[in-house]
Amino acid sequence: MLVFAGPQLGPPAGTKREWLLTNGIGGFASSTVSGINTRKYHGLLVAALNPPVERRLLLAKLEEEVCVESRKYSLFCSQTVGGYSGHGFDFLYEFHRFPFPTYIYRLENIFIQKEIMMVRGENTVLILYHVLNPDNLNFRLCLFPLVTNRDYHWTVRKNKWPFLTSIQDNRVMIEAYPGAPKLYLSADRGRLQRAGFWYYDLFYELEAERGLDAVEDLYCPVKFEIESNRSLSWALRASTEDLAIDQEWVLKQRNESLDRMKRLGRALPQTDNHIKVLTLAADDFIVERRNTGKKTIIAGYPWFTDWGRDAMIALPGLTLVTGRYRDAREIIKGFVDWVQEGLVPNCFSDDSGCPHYNTVDASLWLFWAVHKYLEYTGDWDFVNEVYPCLCTIVDDYCRGTRYGIKVDKDGLVTQGEEGMALTWMDARIAGQPVTPRRGKAVEINSLWHFAARFLAYLTCRFGRPRSGKEFTKLADLVRSSFVREFWFEPGGYLYDVVGEVDKDATLRCNQVIAVSLPTRLLNSEQEKSVIRKVWRELYTPFGLRTLCPLSEGYKGTYGGSEHERDRAYHQGTVWVWPWGHFVTAVSRIYADYSGRLTLIKKMVKPLLIHLEDGCVGNVSEIFDGDFPHSPRGCFAQAWSVGEVLRVYAEEVMGVKGRHKIDIQD
Repeated sequence: MLVFAGPQLGPPAGTKREWLLTNGIGGFASSTVSGINTRKYHGLLVAALNPPVERRLLLAKLEEEVCVESRKYSLFCSQTVGGYSGHGFDFLYEFHRFPFPTYIYRLENIFIQKEIMMVRGENTVLILYHVLNPDNLNFRLCLFPLVTNRDYHWTVRKNKWPFLTSIQDNRVMIEAYPGAPKLYLSADRGRLQRAGFWYYDLFYELEAERGLDAVEDLYCPVKFEIESNRSLSWALRASTEDLAIDQEWVLKQRNESLDRMKRLGRALPQTDNHIKVLTLAADDFIVERRNTGKKTIIAGYPWFTDWGRDAMIALPGLTLVTGRYRDAREIIKGFVDWVQEGLVPNCFSDDSGCPHYNTVDASLWLFWAVHKYLEYTGDWDFVNEVYPCLCTIVDDYCRGTRYGIKVDKDGLVTQGEEGMALTWMDARIAGQPVTPRRGKAVEINSLWHFAARFLAYLTCRFGRPRSGKEFTKLADLVRSSFVREFWFEPGGYLYDVVGEVDKDATLRCNQVIAVSLPTRLLNSEQEKSVIRKVWRELYTPFGLRTLCPLSEGYKGTYGGSEHERDRAYHQGTVWVWPWGHFVTAVSRIYADYSGRLTLIKKMVKPLLIHLEDGCVGNVSEIFDGDFPHSPRGCFAQAWSVGEVLRVYAEEVMGVKGRHKIDIQD
């Protein structure tokens, strides 16, 4: 599965498909099927020096040259300012994504297989070469590592870094500049000698499309070389830790990785290949956070860290569907421990600084994550442990907390301050929100109603000193106010935001949350009306548009400069995660329809096909609002994978939590 050949390998097709490997602590490796790095984030070793943050690109790529008898071949390929340097894709025979990203080259009747894997829990990548040489031809394989030592968001040109190099046998330590994080390279055999040259003007096509610095120089400190007239295997290790390697150690690491993938693949009883691929993709986002000693969720690769909102939305699909209940518990507890003034952190910074709390909905999505956890595990003890935090959140919202977040006299949550964007539609330009949503937002109050109902249920269950009636009373008030304030009768759908003066009737996808949660706010006819309206005007094969194409300000393509992209981010761009809640709502509302399962399968299928595009085996963050809905943004996004996995497992395959949690009044 997910094997590519022929015209799929070279440019342009081969540069449109990417691959991702992760190490469970925030580090990763990534490139394209063609072997050409098209992003500044591509590289063989992006190390997380303070897991899961402080990520630095240390090893960008390996460039190979091969001599067969007296004939010389270049297997490397890079795009430069002047065109292509090397045309290794001319010799590329196949690319396999699983079990590891694998390039297979053919030179005459010699086949060279290059396999890339990361060691779990380490900033270590292994590149394994297997040479099949049936006629025992004389050959020499040379590897030129291209290195740097930069923040993964930057680019670097030729400079005065000394790249201090210390060689011992088949190992080398490279220190780009005094005090820089050290890079260690080691081979299990062959020769190692100094090189010492700059590789100029690499061009990153996708960065240019994003209006960012797209040119970089890399340094080659050494050359690894091996000669033979037999078939052989050869391994190179790149790491932030020093270690001599041999074939036995390499084989052990490979077998451990394969065993782990097999265990993950057995998490669900079904043998469906899509479930297996999505389960492996889910594993990419679950990482260790060193300063808490707990698991967390990376929001997206290649550039996001862990975000509270994203983690709570993605958690059911990434951890519960896949049976990773311990991880789910750790992730929830990790964010609960950071709650301040009723707010779950919006995100953690790249530099290990204090988290940011500028979000209104991360705390409310926590209730959803805990509810789903309870459905799947029946773990009342853990829910009892986090119950006080849930009460604190509701109390702080009722009293009022940061950024104007407070409960109005009608029971609805209002929020917002000048220059702030507190909902998930958070793009800003020059300090001002692109999508101003100050006031009472529809999805926020849908979640607020759910939180009050769930807390009433838990309070009665646990027999706490507080009465469940106070939360039930709050939920009843929220529901009556919600219908009165948000129902837009002329349009047959919900207002997006209710402000102090006006109501925003802009048709957006946010309202699907009001009909997807397991608490009812609308009557059945109203729910169907919302679904039909969203289906007609916002639905695409890959998710929901954030704005109706007929609306003023609609942007059908996400591209251009940073400001141009920010203007489109929530103004028509298609998102996957709300699609998941839409499908769940459709599945419930049309439960009595005899073709329900066929319908849901058709809704899921395009995103399963997408697993063969973009970042192979993963799900993109966003897509263009206009046809052909090209993938954009992060090439691998946690809540995209989580919601596709959750919907496919729960709504198509019938894998759901076994514990009934009925929180309706």
